[in-house]
Amino acid sequence: MMDERYRDELNQIRLTKESREDLARALAARQEQPAQRPRRRWSRTAVAAAVLAAVLVGSVGAAVVVPPVVRSYFGDSAGYRQSAVKLGESITKNGWTMTLTDCMADDYTIYLGVTLTAPEGTVLDWENGYFFDEWGSPTFPELEYGSAGTYTQLEDDDPTDNQIRFLLTSYYASYEESLHGQLMEVTLGKLFHYAGWNGNEYSYEEIYDCDETWTFRTTLNYPDHIIRLEPNVSVHTLDVDATITEVIVSPLSVYVHIEGEALKGHHSWVPKNAPDGWYGCVEYQDITLYTKDGNPIPMMDDQACSGCSGGTDPSEDGWIHLVRRPDTPLDVENLASISICGVEIPLT
Repeated sequence: MMDERYRDELNQIRLTKESREDLARALAARQEQPAQRPRRRWSRTAVAAAVLAAVLVGSVGAAVVVPPVVRSYFGDSAGYRQSAVKLGESITKNGWTMTLTDCMADDYTIYLGVTLTAPEGTVLDWENGYFFDEWGSPTFPELEYGSAGTYTQLEDDDPTDNQIRFLLTSYYASYEESLHGQLMEVTLGKLFHYAGWNGNEYSYEEIYDCDETWTFRTTLNYPDHIIRLEPNVSVHTLDVDATITEVIVSPLSVYVHIEGEALKGHHSWVPKNAPDGWYGCVEYQDITLYTKDGNPIPMMDDQACSGCSGGTDPSEDGWIHLVRRPDTPLDVENLASISICGVEIPLT
């Protein structure tokens, strides 16, 4: 009997009369296969995707049977499930299929999984990896925002097959607008690898494996397992007293907004002790989460998409907003408190 969870998912898909007939024939064909045929070990998710592929394969946005890349990278943890979005959107061009498998997202961070499937018989095993000559962080045409990102080719369990996987990591500052429910565009184009050194050009030779470009357009909807607080408590930072006015904690990010008149002009004194001559006004603050068992969860060193106001121009409002990230997705239901510059704030 089909798992009720996947029966519900299938019932929500709008199919034409012809598609329903195709699906019925595909299911009947599966049932008529010889019993002695070896059985593959597929997850329930893969089985559901395979059923849908019988109807949708070959079209833009079709489901393709590939494992969720982000889940395989971070693990099927509570934090993953609290922030994950199943995508399964594919585009095929000249036998090459690009699939957005899944992602974890909130208003400040997106981890996007990508699988590229080459035509049957193609081996993608270049030891130094593959690259895209056109790529970027997922964009949101209807928003004003700043972003930074990168992508990484993940370890291949079977280098002799025709698939490679990538993890896209992107950070956002969306200027008070949420990414949730927004149109998201993702472009990846022209796969290549580096070969030998070209002495005439003083560069490594680029060998193109695929000349196609894939552009996806989809609506980003992620789960709202997010803690939002307006504590309005005093804090001492950058050698002045200010107020913590907003705290947001998701499985992927921690956002803290601190404001106060005393922060105006802070660039005039913060650089005196900043490393490497940078202002450093969003680097000094120690932010630590604590679980209900009292265990600390330190944040990574990056402060991507943190920012400030009034640091140089005292006529602007004085504030800093801080973004920190854990190295693995957080189980927000197991968090007890957050410490910001020594000020502890309950999260429950």
